[in-house]
Amino acid sequence: MDRKLVVADFGCGDAKLAKSVPHKVHSFDLVATDDTVTACDMAHVPLTNDSVDVIVFCLSLMGTNLKEYFMEAKRVLKNNGLLKIAEVESRFEDINSFISKLRSYGFVNKAKDLSHNLFCFLDFELNKSKSVKNENLPAITLKPCLYKKR
Repeated sequence: MDRKLVVADFGCGDAKLAKSVPHKVHSFDLVATDDTVTACDMAHVPLTNDSVDVIVFCLSLMGTNLKEYFMEAKRVLKNNGLLKIAEVESRFEDINSFISKLRSYGFVNKAKDLSHNLFCFLDFELNKSKSVKNENLPAITLKPCLYKKR
């Protein structure tokens, strides 16, 4: 990946991504674990419109306002920018329905990797030429992440 690309890590945890790549990475989480993480709701990140080349949601789609997360991603991501999602596969009721809903936001699915048994990896490219009013966008939900007691 081009080193000049600007990345936003939505739900970064302890910002491992920012600490492991040479790119400029904006790290956001509900709680700041250190001064490299900006504490905020991912539905309202402090970035300007069209300012990011890549957005990452890695095991971070835990909120009840996923529609707002993706509207915010659409706002800050540049046209033709990349949205990368890594999530536990069992959280998807229907992966194709999830992809279809994101398409209505302007995110075109470019890759779907379900080969890892537990995790699902999705890549989308943003096409901002689609003009859809935010209130007409479908709600997006995932099943809760259930942990088995061992």
